Order: sequence, then C-alpha cells, then structure tokens
Amino acid sequence: MPATELPLSRPRESPPCRAGTFELGLTLAGAVSGGAYAAGVLDFFYEALEHWYDARAKGHAVPTHDILLRVISGASAGSLNGVLSAVALPYRFPHVHAGPQPAGMTGNPFYDAWVKRIDARELLGKADLADPTQPIASLLDSTSLDVIARDVLAYSQAPTTRPYIANPLKCVFTVTNLRGVPYMVLFKGNPEIPGHGMMAHADWLRFAVDTGHNPYERGWAYPDERRVAGPNHPQRKDWQGFMDAALASAAFPAGLRYREVARPWRDYDQRVVIVPGQQGQAEPVAIPPAWANGEDSHGEYRFVAVDGGAMDNEPFELARTELAGTLGRNPREGDKVNRIVIMLDPFPEAETPGPSEAASTNLIESMAALFGAWKQQARFKPEEVALALDATVYSRFMIAPSRPATSAGARWIGGRALAAGALGGFSGFLAEAYRHHDFLLGRRNCQRFLAERLLVPASNPIFAGWASDPALAGYLRTVDGEVFAPVIPLVGGCEGLREALPAWPKGAFKVETLMPLVEGRMQALYRAATANIGARFATWLAWHLYVRRLLLRIVSGRLRRALASFDLL
Repeated sequence: MPATELPLSRPRESPPCRAGTFELGLTLAGAVSGGAYAAGVLDFFYEALEHWYDARAKGHAVPTHDILLRVISGASAGSLNGVLSAVALPYRFPHVHAGPQPAGMTGNPFYDAWVKRIDARELLGKADLADPTQPIASLLDSTSLDVIARDVLAYSQAPTTRPYIANPLKCVFTVTNLRGVPYMVLFKGNPEIPGHGMMAHADWLRFAVDTGHNPYERGWAYPDERRVAGPNHPQRKDWQGFMDAALASAAFPAGLRYREVARPWRDYDQRVVIVPGQQGQAEPVAIPPAWANGEDSHGEYRFVAVDGGAMDNEPFELARTELAGTLGRNPREGDKVNRIVIMLDPFPEAETPGPSEAASTNLIESMAALFGAWKQQARFKPEEVALALDATVYSRFMIAPSRPATSAGARWIGGRALAAGALGGFSGFLAEAYRHHDFLLGRRNCQRFLAERLLVPASNPIFAGWASDPALAGYLRTVDGEVFAPVIPLVGGCEGLREALPAWPKGAFKVETLMPLVEGRMQALYRAATANIGARFATWLAWHLYVRRLLLRIVSGRLRRALASFDLL
C-alpha cells in the first residue's frame, strides 16, 4: 500500500442515517432527447414530496417518516436534469399536469427547458459556424444549448423550504476525458522500462450544492468536490462551472460540441481502488497518476470532454458510495434498509447483439460492431448484474418508460414507449409534441412507481411511528401475503389517477418541414469544411451535382423509416 494518508481524507463510511429517515440517491442515466421523459418523472417526484410534507405541516393524518435526498448522479442528459434539480428545488415552481400542450412558457424549469426549448430547429442553426477561423466542432449547432443553460441559471421563483433535501445536495456527473489520466503499473526486471503505462478516460466531476434547506453537513465532504453556493446566478463562477460540467457530460460525440474542463491536479490524487488488506479486510488504496515530470506543478489540469455516457451511462455506483462512503455498505434487507438509490433510465433495454457469423459480415460491419463493443464493454458492470439477481435487495429501484401500445393488448417498455425512442434517442428533438408526450408519460410512470413499486416491508422500523395506526392503514399494500409501506406516500393532489395516459403523438411531425433546415445546415458545414481546400471547383462541382442530393436522400429516408417503425408518421 502506498505511503500516503490520502485515502483517509475520503469518508470511509458515511455518518449514520437520521432516525426514522430513508436517505435517497437518484441516478439519472443518459437519455439524449429522452431527457424530457426523465424531466417529467422528476417533476412528479418533487411534487409528490411537496404535497406530502405540506400535508404534514398542516397537521393532516399522513405517514410521519422522513425522506432525505442526498445525491444525484448523472450521465449526459441525466447531468442536465441534475443541474435543473439543483436550480429548481430552492423555489416553489409550478408543475405541468396532463392536458394539451401549453401555448407558452410555463415557469416549470424542467418542462420549459426540455419540451419548449431544446428542438431540432435550433440545433440545425448556423451560429456556431459564424467564425471561419474556428474548426467545426459538431454536426449540430450547440449554441442554443448555451443560451438555455444561461437562462436556467437565471431561473427564479418564490423561495421555499424543503426539509427533504440534504445540505449539501451532492451532484456527480460522468464525463469522457479525451486527454486521459496516465497511470503506471510497476514491474521489476528492466531498469530502463519502469512498468506498463495505462490511460484512464472514464472520469467524473463532483459538486456539493449548498441548498440552504438544512444546516450544511461537513461530515460528508469529499476532497475533490467543488462547493456551489446559493442562490443560482448565470454570472457566478461556481454555478457556471457546475453547468459546464453538465454540458460536457451531455456532449454527444460528433453530434454536440465537445467542452473544455479545468480542475485542480490534486483531484486525481484522491482516486482510490478497493483491495484486500493484509488481514483480508477491504482497504482503499490511492492510485496517484504518473504525470510527466513537473506536469502537475503549475496551473490547472485541462482536458477536452465529451458524453459521459460513452463510458458510464448509468453511474449507480457513484450515487451508492456517496450515500454509504468508500467502504460503507447500504443495508439491502427489507426490514433493515435505510438508504435507497433510484435509477431513472429512459432506455434500459440492451443493445442489439453484434454479428455472429463471419461469412455474412463485411469490413464496415465489423468496424461498426467493434465501436459498439468498446462502448458496451466500458459500461458493463458485472457486480450490478449479480445484485440484480437477488430479489431481496431493497436498496436499489429503477423507473423506466412503460405504456400501452397503440394496438390493443400489447405494451411498450423502455425506449419503445417514448416518442424520443427512434433515431437512437434523437427523435424527441424533432417535435414539441413528442417531448410533451414523453414528459407527461414520465409523470404518469412516476405516479405508479411511487404507489406500486417503491415499497418496503412495513416491518421496517422507519415506519414504526405510523404503520400500526388504523387511521393510516389505507397507505399500506399487501403483496403475496406481506404488508408493504410506501417510501414516498401519495398525498393530496398526487393521489388517485390524475396523471392520465397521454395520446400517442402520431402525425405530429412532417419530415418535409425539416428538410430545408437540414439542407441549410449541410451547406454551412460544407462551406466551413472546404474554405481552405485548394481544388475548390472540383469539390464544389461534386457537392452540388451529387453529394448534397445523396446526403439529403439518406437523411430523409432515415427519418421516415425510423419514425414509421415507431408508428409516429
């Protein structure tokens, strides 16, 4: 074990849970335009907590245990929803319920950002190509995301107090670090070659948001976390850095602009792995990077970052260790569980298997399959598979899309239930009606999840203050002879069946209405790419006589086939 005290500066085990309290973590998986669905889930989740705690404050007869949301981990679109949560929760914001699309902005930061503003018509703009001296950074124009980000940081409503939100609220976002962090595995035998060099690219950024809802707890601090102090403001550097991290996490490779991230070199001195100690017990061991001589002695460590989902699209473990500590364990048994991680995954289904027969596979197909294999292997977590096989684990739950199909008798699950599910998760950007559907479906799914799935055996002592009260027996459910209680009970306006199933948005988008913008974006990319090419006439001729029309046919055909396969045309 290295001669260092660095592992001791991380919480080995978190402080004990508060009495009568479930401590929660949210893991928000990458979702592309499925972020609108996740936004709807979060909107209902926070509304349910509001109604429950408001009823308690008024002295109504409702369950009396407590909830404390401590951490949100996110990848890609999940990171953006993490920032939206941190911005919105200090305020009393309006919620969007089932019904027609609102004509204007609603004041709901989740709905306005995801449904009203992130749209293909903005992403097909040309503002990012205005400076001919700058390289092409992405196929789509990401400048509209920067505008939305600034507006989100300027959000404000009437302030409120939420005792169920921890202070600080931890947010951990995954990013793919294209620069990489070097490490060296030392071997004996050749003094000229000290060891085997490796490079780590799966990275994350950790934040502690001062919510002001409760006294700031310092016992949960990690040395690599950045403190974000309230209130939110677009000119505050801590909030800008917070939002920049989320935009970096959401920078879909090639599609959206990559981002530059700066952080202290010392952050990487705190990375640890868990290994068996000399007595067989688990020990955290620091793995300091193998920086070049003097490289870490000045300035900040800077790197270009893209989509965190490329390496870790479901950062469940980051949320779990924030709750439990580096060596801690969250109790899993139903009568002992007190910490729960809820994973919100709009696209939980597995990828399509790759080729199985060499004779029917060509070079292009094999290379495409290799890139897919790299991504899926980077995301593979066998320890999560092992725990998922145990039905008695109550420390982890998942919410994912589900709705009846448009044909009688069938049911759509996962990405197939979303209007955002076509085009690899990008189709939601095509129409506001698609995103409106997905947002409302998220609210509906969350209502049923809280009522029917997020249940723990009523024998758990956290429920002792009310589970035996006959006046509150209506909150209990009996499943296969065992009595369960809700972790988050539905109270007031959130109970019942208010969240109606939204109509499937078939026919809400016409491919031909978007093609002029697609052509305009293609033309702008062509001009930017060929500005410094010597043989400009030949290139111009090929583009205008053949290539442009071919690409437009390909895009139009791909859009039509993808939307038709989802019954959206």
